[in-house]
Amino acid sequence: MLRPLPPTPDAPGPVELDIEPGRRAALQMTRHRLEAEVPLVLTRTALRGGARLPPVLLVHGFAQNRYTWHTSIRSLSAALAAAGFEAWNLELRGHGLSRGEGQEGATVFADYIADLHAAIDALPDRPFLIGHSLGGAAAYAAAALRPGRVRGVIGLAAVYGFGNGNPLIRFACRVSQRAASAPALSRVQVKSRLLGQIIGRALDLTDIAGYTLPLSGWWPGSVEPALLQERLEEGFDWTSVKVWQEMARWGAQGAFDHDREWRAAEVPVLVVLGDKDHLLPVEDGRLAFDRARGPDKELLLLDPWTTGHHWGHLDIVLGKAAPAEVWPRLIAWMEARAGAAG
Repeated sequence: MLRPLPPTPDAPGPVELDIEPGRRAALQMTRHRLEAEVPLVLTRTALRGGARLPPVLLVHGFAQNRYTWHTSIRSLSAALAAAGFEAWNLELRGHGLSRGEGQEGATVFADYIADLHAAIDALPDRPFLIGHSLGGAAAYAAAALRPGRVRGVIGLAAVYGFGNGNPLIRFACRVSQRAASAPALSRVQVKSRLLGQIIGRALDLTDIAGYTLPLSGWWPGSVEPALLQERLEEGFDWTSVKVWQEMARWGAQGAFDHDREWRAAEVPVLVVLGDKDHLLPVEDGRLAFDRARGPDKELLLLDPWTTGHHWGHLDIVLGKAAPAEVWPRLIAWMEARAGAAG
């Protein structure tokens, strides 16, 4: 059950939100506690008069939080709400405001799937799922295990394969797999915010390094410095060593845990990938499209031939060009499927 929480300065109820610079919307932004086996916090953004389109459940990635979808100057959740959808920004267990509920976080990847299922069951209508990075993997798995409970899935730079297209990540996966796996590691949580702050305070160097560094999180110049610093310093959160080990196993073994269920499910899917995404190369992300069984599937590859410039991992969601090149495609795709029964 979803229980409204008292207003806060960043979720006050009626609010004017910046969708992007020069574009604002009058919306309703509220916080809700999901009373489940593990309590979670979601931020709801919708038109003040109520949403006219189905819910959209937003799922952040590895070691991230709600800032994946909403910053002070650019907000995909606000854009979805302004288009008529009911946007629900979920923070997985142990992340962001959900960590404040007194629980430490996931011990296995399946915990994130359980969080999604709890949120899906609590929403007022069958939702669309939008997942970024590891959140996309969780969305694929949750939909594959309960295909009748979602309207469709959008994977934005979403993990399906891992490390196949990046030799450095593949090497890290193999090293992680060879390391001794002690039971105590399942409880180890790592705070990644310090890393985000370090990267954010060295933007000049990290932006230039994006041309050559095989672990760059965005394409150079694709995000305004102020937004990038906010996203790095506020959006990096906590993570689980055990979840990383599971991802490393996918990379080392070349198999996503729920590949069989995904191949069997007929779930509408839109896979969106960036041509210069070092963290999730095209060959890893497009496996979700290639292995989807149903006829309703679409692959959108963002590259200079279609948009005039390159795309990385973070800017596919919040980059300068995202509101013009990415967001309208997501909205149109969901609008075309919003009338499905249930």
